[in-house]
Amino acid sequence: MKGSSARLLLLLPLSAFRAAAAFVPVPAAAIKSLPSQRRSSVQELHSHAISEIVAHDPLNVGAGVAIGILGSGIKVIQEGDVAIVERLGKFKQQLEPGLHYLIPFVDIIRTRLTRREQVLDIPPQKCITSDNAPLLADAVVYWRIFDPERAIYAVEDLSLAIQTLVLTQLRAEIGKLTLDMTFSAREQINNVLLEELDVATNPWGVKITRVEVQEIMPNTEILRAMEMQMAAERQKRADVIKSEGERQKSINEAEGEARSRIIDAEAEAKSLVLEAEAEAKKLEMEAKGVAKALDAIAGEMSRAEAARFQLMREYIASQRELATSENAKVIVTGGGGDVEDAFAKAIAFYNMKD
Repeated sequence: MKGSSARLLLLLPLSAFRAAAAFVPVPAAAIKSLPSQRRSSVQELHSHAISEIVAHDPLNVGAGVAIGILGSGIKVIQEGDVAIVERLGKFKQQLEPGLHYLIPFVDIIRTRLTRREQVLDIPPQKCITSDNAPLLADAVVYWRIFDPERAIYAVEDLSLAIQTLVLTQLRAEIGKLTLDMTFSAREQINNVLLEELDVATNPWGVKITRVEVQEIMPNTEILRAMEMQMAAERQKRADVIKSEGERQKSINEAEGEARSRIIDAEAEAKSLVLEAEAEAKKLEMEAKGVAKALDAIAGEMSRAEAARFQLMREYIASQRELATSENAKVIVTGGGGDVEDAFAKAIAFYNMKD
């Protein structure tokens, strides 16, 4: 058919092609773009040309009509697109990018589709969470057609079907979550929607490449309640921080005071130890002096006289302490003959030593 049509076109005279060109309708968009006066002139000239050709050369008119009909079967499909061809109402083939020829009035292009990725903006949809909180959620779906035949014949309105399916799945997924979870589980919702929508749209020849939940917006009352809750939580955290600071301050002060007391106690203990050591050393030195004196006295005196001397010494020491005390009382002993004798002998002994 294609070869015979081409040979027939070569046999026709040039006037036939001119006649065919005259019968080609002027594009409506081009006519509308002209001023009203020129628009009328173009339409009149086109009608006049057709009338002249029909009146003077009817044979070429028929040839021109045939050329126009045969030429209408030439189709060009752009890169990234695909066309669905039907023959007498039944699917025949799909045309890939390039030049194609169809039998006029027998083969028609049902529709043209694109294989490029498309974006479907889902309008905000009212959803209810598992804790009965109403909110609005919208999404964007990225998809492409991988089987044009199924995309045309398996579903009536492909875009509407995808949009309805997305809204249904979006409501179902949000209904499984609480309000608080919806704000943190957006990535989870995207992944679940992508998986479920890809499976559901596969019979339509559609591949879902990505799903993005754009916004999750609770109603005004819930937003107000959330703001109050966040303010209360911030105040609570501030109170906790303040009380923690005060507690730490009290602990630090108590620890400082305890450490100060320990240091004071240690200093006092060391002082007492030093005083005790000094007193002990003093007593030791006094004892050594007394022992030395007694040894010296013992060499010159009898044992009984030495004992009386020591006794007299202690008696004098006790009288001295009694005299220096606040409740001092003077006690005068009488008749201490032996003691006085011993004391006199001791003085005499020291005088004799000197």
